[in-house]
Amino acid sequence: MNLVVQIIGCFAVAFWVFSIQNKKQSHILFFQLLANILYFVQYSFLNVFAAASMNMLSSFRSFIFYYKRKNDQDISKVWLIIFIILTLVLGVIFYQNYLSFIPIIATLLYTVSTWMKDSKWIRLAFIIAALTWIYYNYTVGAYISIVGNVFEIISGITALIKFKK
Repeated sequence: MNLVVQIIGCFAVAFWVFSIQNKKQSHILFFQLLANILYFVQYSFLNVFAAASMNMLSSFRSFIFYYKRKNDQDISKVWLIIFIILTLVLGVIFYQNYLSFIPIIATLLYTVSTWMKDSKWIRLAFIIAALTWIYYNYTVGAYISIVGNVFEIISGITALIKFKK
């Protein structure tokens, strides 16, 4: 089972890193959607339900935000508030220990950054969140995801330089 979990993590990492390298925000959100679904499965198998719940919520958020951005629509503050509230509610429901704060804070960071129109904020959020996910993933046994976190940091920095205005 552990090998399956790590393989799922590999695919999640690939989609996540690929998302960062896209210029269009709708493409970033589409690949985040795929990555979040796989991360949900990975963390569910690892029995870390705080992270699993945050990734399921992030999948839903990515789908809504992707649809809006793809159709050149603004994402209203109502959606932002809904996802912040849902993050906090799920965080309370699935709280396991102090580690649960990492996926909650990362999800809040991703939510706010993807709500903004400037993709630079998404990339910065990826870098900051990846730094905290390294510790989390090590602690829960998602070892391939640690490698992915390092790639996220490198990819995020590369994309910031590449798409600098």
